[in-house]
Amino acid sequence: MFQEAVFGSLGVSGVTLFLMRALVDMLSILIFLYAFFRNIVDARPFPISGIGYERFFILFLIYSIFISAISINSNLGANFAEILVLNRFVFIAITIPFIATSTQKVERLLKFLWIMVVLQIALGVIQEIGGPSVVEFFKPNDYNNLLAGSERSFTSNRGIDRRMLIGSLGDFISYGYILFFGLLLLISKAVNIKYSKVLTIFILAMIFLAGSRIIFLASLLTCFVYIYLRMRKRNKIVVLFLLIFLMPPALISMLELAAGVEFKYNSFLSLFKPEFVQALMSQRLGHLVLYLPELLKDPIVIVGLSPDKLLVETYAVEKHGDVLPYVLLATFSGTLEDFYPAALISYYGLIGSFLFYGMYYRIMRTAWADKSGSSLLATMSRSILLMSFAMHALSLGNQSFENRGLSLVFWVCIGLYSSLRMISMRSPKAVETTKSKVEG
Repeated sequence: MFQEAVFGSLGVSGVTLFLMRALVDMLSILIFLYAFFRNIVDARPFPISGIGYERFFILFLIYSIFISAISINSNLGANFAEILVLNRFVFIAITIPFIATSTQKVERLLKFLWIMVVLQIALGVIQEIGGPSVVEFFKPNDYNNLLAGSERSFTSNRGIDRRMLIGSLGDFISYGYILFFGLLLLISKAVNIKYSKVLTIFILAMIFLAGSRIIFLASLLTCFVYIYLRMRKRNKIVVLFLLIFLMPPALISMLELAAGVEFKYNSFLSLFKPEFVQALMSQRLGHLVLYLPELLKDPIVIVGLSPDKLLVETYAVEKHGDVLPYVLLATFSGTLEDFYPAALISYYGLIGSFLFYGMYYRIMRTAWADKSGSSLLATMSRSILLMSFAMHALSLGNQSFENRGLSLVFWVCIGLYSSLRMISMRSPKAVETTKSKVEG
């Protein structure tokens, strides 16, 4: 979580920076291979969580490689880079049960994750007080992706003059994701600290100040859904009626406020201006209502085109250029993954998408069955449900599945949850105590 700022301060950039970042990504796979072969050498049994997501993952990975290999016109380097980015940290989740073999070790890793979040909060406060000049100190360097043949430019480098918080993560979106993860740990009580409600409100404020409206709205929605689901039935009915009566006047008030300000894409009030919908039609919303329906009519949608964005863009121009507006085609490859379901279906087709979402379905189904009670296992299962809900909600407006920080912490938590399930199978009393929650 600190490497972007460290590499930036060291002046590492270009191809060298790409290779150093790629090494970090490859470590997750190397650690898995080490644990796997160590178990073979030591003749130890392999940890099986019973979740079943691993089977879907392996099938999805094999299919991703297969569709990349048979796609004649695709860039194999770009395909490999995309497959690595999407799947790199799943290997961490599979590896953790080899290592975290006791409740104490799981608690230790959870505490480590929470400390990382707290450090990012502290950096955000410093940047908010110091302004753009302090943010400048933490900004990352751009680099060249040798595999994809493209240049990666961080959003913070393209808009350092406006107010944003990036922590040590390189951009405000990644920073917002990590704070969002901390928020989920708090409301699910995976971490148990004093004044958690006050801290929850403070983190929400920091997410808002970070600059990503999508992550802020997703944070509010996730908090509301979690609180609503835990209410008694009578209270749920009351809240539902209040929403029905209060939403229209609240929306009217926001529209009136927005009418009095100039449209700026990065402004929160601009969400309620007609120009915002027009802007979205050239990106996320355009991929949903214009491009995706055309793709679903084509037989190629069954198998997919391969995870090469430029190939998908060429396909969209040649096959549907007469239907899709120029403003969408002009930004197509740069905005495709912002509405990730469209990118997933384009890359891997309905077959690959079924395997991908099947993996998450297995995780969520098992977590739902384990969510009751006050044990650490139940607490982690509720955290997993919240994180999975958030990841899918955010994928409708951002690259949540591929984001480095969010993907890392999500799959680490999947690994911890898997470990707890195996510990529970061996000794149910080991995870029954409520004292097992991480305290701070």
